[in-house]
This record gives sequence, C-alpha cells and structure tokens, in this order.
Amino acid sequence: MKRFLIALLIGIFILNTSCNTKEKDPNATIEVFETYSELQTLIDDNEDGVTVLNFWSTTCAPCIKEMPHFNELETAYQSEGLKIILVNLEKTKRLDSHIYPFVKKHKINPEVVVLTDQNYRIWTDNIDTSWYGALPATLILKGDKRNFRFGSYETYEDLKADVDKVMLQ
Repeated sequence: MKRFLIALLIGIFILNTSCNTKEKDPNATIEVFETYSELQTLIDDNEDGVTVLNFWSTTCAPCIKEMPHFNELETAYQSEGLKIILVNLEKTKRLDSHIYPFVKKHKINPEVVVLTDQNYRIWTDNIDTSWYGALPATLILKGDKRNFRFGSYETYEDLKADVDKVMLQ
C-alpha cells in the first residue's frame, strides 16, 4: 500500500509538472485562407474601427525589418480598437518550416494569417489598383477611408503617422 501511494504521488507530481511547463502552441493562432473573399470577411469584422493589413513574406528582407513596428503599434493602440492583420503570402507547404518558426522567433504579437489565393491580378485590385503584388505592402482602412503604402516602413513613427492620419479623418 505504501509503495502504491508513493508511486501515485510521483505520478501526480510528474503529470502536474509536465502540464505546467508546456508553452502555448504558436501554430494554433495562424489561419489559412485559400481565397481573398475569406480574408475579406475578417477585414469586414472591424468596419467601425481601424484595420491595418500588412502583406509580407519570410523571404522579404524589408518585410522582416518592419515587423517590429507592427508589434509596437499593437501595444500602443491596444485600447483603441485597432486591428492588425499580418497577411503572409507564402504557400501552405512553408507553414511548418518557415512561417511558424518565424512568428515564434520574432515574437509576433498581431494576428497572422496566410493567404494562398494565387489570383493576384484579381484580388490585389481590391487592396489598391496601383498595387501589383510586390512586398511589403500595407493598407490602413477605416470604413471607406484608406491609406495604401507599397514598400516598407523604415520607422515606427512613419507607420504611426499613417495610422493616425486614417484615425483622424
């Protein structure tokens, strides 16, 4: 009986310890959209607030350089209903090998989604008619107010200024 109780206590201790040391799975937070219309429903969910869409890739050096600015923006505007969606445009076969590790390594806080819709000519016009799909690109919108930028944000202040411009319109 004594051995049974000791074994039971050791088992409970090991089980409890292993449950407490697990980290939240970062992979569980990334949705994959096969069509732009699926992404559009996510955008439409925030029609009263400001939405920032950043289109990026793990192979794009300017995209990687500007990523911390979006983390900082989310922290600064947390209480103001700002919604940031980082839209990765890589193929789903790169999820496990590149996208998940990138998000974890760089501690990306804003929502990350993957858009695999290859009909760029059709859906890029919905973002901005001047955009041909090159990365990075950022769309800031609130209702019918829009600010589109092709190219990276060199500084957080530049990104913040564009967000403020849309918020105050």
